[in-house]
Amino acid sequence: MLIAHIRQSDFAEQSVQEHLEEVAELARRFGDLVNLGAHAELSGFLHDMGKFTEHFTTYLKNAVLKNKIAGEKIDHSTAGAKYLYERYYGIDPLQDYVVETVGMAVLSHHSGMQNFLQPDLKPSDYVRRVTNEQLPYYDEVVLNFESITGNIERVQQLIDEAKLEMQKFIQLVKPLGNANVYLTLMQKLVFSCLIDADRTNTRCFEENSNTSEMYAGDVFEIGYQHLMEKVTEFKQNNQGINALRNEMSESCDMFADYPSGIYTLTVPTGGGKTFASLRYALKHALKYKKSRIIYVVPYTTILEQNAQAVREMIQQPEAVLEHHANVVDDEGIDNETDYYNQTYHKNMQLGRDNWDYPIIFTTMVQFLDAFYQKGTRKSRRLHNLTDAIIVFDEVQSVPYQHRELFHSAVNFLQAIGNSSIILCTATQPANDASIKQIKVPLLLKKESEMIPGLDEVVDAFKRVSISSEVDPDGWDAAQIANFTKKLLEDRDSVLVILNTKTAVKKLYQELEVLQDVYVAHLSTSMCAMHRKEILERIKEKLGKEKVVCVSTQLIEAGVDISFESVIRSLAGLDSIAQAAGRCNRNGERDLGEVFIIRSKDENLSKLPEIRIGAEVTSDYILTNPAYIDRLLHPKTIETYFSHFLAQAEREIRIAPPELDCDLFTLLNGTSAAKQSKQTRSSGMFKTIEKHFEAIHSPTTAVLVPFGEGEEIIASLNEDIRDFKLFNQLIKKAQQYSVNLYTHELRILDNEGLIESLYEDSIYCLTKKAYDLEYGVTLKGQAGLQLEFY
Repeated sequence: MLIAHIRQSDFAEQSVQEHLEEVAELARRFGDLVNLGAHAELSGFLHDMGKFTEHFTTYLKNAVLKNKIAGEKIDHSTAGAKYLYERYYGIDPLQDYVVETVGMAVLSHHSGMQNFLQPDLKPSDYVRRVTNEQLPYYDEVVLNFESITGNIERVQQLIDEAKLEMQKFIQLVKPLGNANVYLTLMQKLVFSCLIDADRTNTRCFEENSNTSEMYAGDVFEIGYQHLMEKVTEFKQNNQGINALRNEMSESCDMFADYPSGIYTLTVPTGGGKTFASLRYALKHALKYKKSRIIYVVPYTTILEQNAQAVREMIQQPEAVLEHHANVVDDEGIDNETDYYNQTYHKNMQLGRDNWDYPIIFTTMVQFLDAFYQKGTRKSRRLHNLTDAIIVFDEVQSVPYQHRELFHSAVNFLQAIGNSSIILCTATQPANDASIKQIKVPLLLKKESEMIPGLDEVVDAFKRVSISSEVDPDGWDAAQIANFTKKLLEDRDSVLVILNTKTAVKKLYQELEVLQDVYVAHLSTSMCAMHRKEILERIKEKLGKEKVVCVSTQLIEAGVDISFESVIRSLAGLDSIAQAAGRCNRNGERDLGEVFIIRSKDENLSKLPEIRIGAEVTSDYILTNPAYIDRLLHPKTIETYFSHFLAQAEREIRIAPPELDCDLFTLLNGTSAAKQSKQTRSSGMFKTIEKHFEAIHSPTTAVLVPFGEGEEIIASLNEDIRDFKLFNQLIKKAQQYSVNLYTHELRILDNEGLIESLYEDSIYCLTKKAYDLEYGVTLKGQAGLQLEFY
């Protein structure tokens, strides 16, 4: 028997044929949800065809039974793609697309997606590999594969079925425009189905367990029942702002009956959009039998709070996954051809989350990475974004440079993936064809807004007055501190939001000396659990003693907290609206007060979106009498975004420095691609993924020794063989990690303040590098103010 895997716990063997059939079956299940079942099944059936050799079985036995790993790498990924190409390519165009789509998934399943076309038009990775006449053991592979009864017939049957799928796909996307974009993303989707099926089957074999997922239908039905019980409670207090929130909720409930589409949910800050969107999502999921509900948020702060709110609402905490960041950074070994060349590679590949939960909270970075990031680890999740309800919370936070990529992904998920999309915010950005700067408009329904009469809604929700105290020269930390102290004379709580961590820290140091005032500091230098504890401490003290919180913009979006007054450093109008949402949030007073200032201590040269937003607000909004008293109205916001996009187009380069075009141009197919005769597909996955960064400055998640984080670090420092335990630790570790830039990692390493675990794939800080007031400190001078907690 030729072997695909040997279980390390009891040395049980899984044959190659068993593995191919089981992966094919699971991949089929994934692909059927989007009418690509034959493509997915065929990729699963051929992905490890290259293991049909005595050589691989010998290698495997040496690796597992004798702990003897040969230095050579065995390419078992190319054979299946080469087999398809040699047997079925060149017969008709439709079949060629099938062969390329499935073949690309197969040959990429340990390396990440390759190119069909090279930028210089030389033979691509795909072409070179499927035409390689020197592929070792290929003849033996084909002989062994075809000698098994039914294999040849099954491939032919799946090819024929996949041609019908491809024909339907082409008919569907032709009227939509950007057909190359849809084809490229469809090929990535087939790849995702294969990757997840392969990793899941391998994990189940290693654990000697069955593939199992929580049945989403039960979760949604029970969750909707609990939610409606809450609705009944809320209606008993149907006055003031609560009455308005109930109206929002009712509108979303009625909208749930509409078929899948891309819709906007424009709710003023404090309008209860998490509750309203959940009501829509649960009812819509039940009516249209959706697989999961996914919330995509800009900041982990919102993720933690909103996930907890949803758990409490549906009363099923185990059904909700919080996916913060990738603690495991195994990019360097993501293209290994098997799992045995590094000690912990198997744990890291198989133990990752693949979003197989009914309700998921994740970040915009993780969403974009699933489509465009390199390797296999994040692509694995992409297929779970289909047949879903996806709520983009604070959608205005999409990075400017990735607007076209985001719109392409959203359009694809709706048109091909059969997902229902909700774009949720108080400040709806321009996203349709009426704005000339929008190259890829969203495919919005004609009547796409879920809340009627937005102007009246904004007026009804008015809880703050916004006034400008902007000094052209700006205020330094001492001046802002003096202004804050003055407000505290007749107010009990003030929130100050500045644009940079440096400015926040300076102001905090000015204010922390205040007597009889609780002064809190928040920034992304703190891990999620640290910020959560500080926010809980603030909430405990609000209304009981004087409180000042100094924070970066992480507190703006969706954090359920209310101050009497807010000071906001000049920024985009969308940010100012979010800051206003932290003031008088529940209508505790007639009107709260929001003051716009300019901080002198902020260096925005490397934050062009914030800088341009501040300039547009200052130049076009605050100086216009028509807008000054209507800053949060739809017309004002529309004007703001129109000017912002025009200025950003002039000043922000969206093409990566190494390329002469932006990534969307590559995704859509270049003029060079149309001249290429090598393949029918023109996807340049490898090139796009090489240059894609969800944020301009990439970061690495690092574990910190805060609270339980210290125990997690100690546990991960041990030799963990239990996949379930490893998975649990990695999930929990997300709450105790901080994302650090490359230059910060370098400084910490030079100071001896950072250590590595799991073959340099997980990083952690020493105690000296994490301060209980400021979070990560690059100087290794962390204090020991344990009484803070």
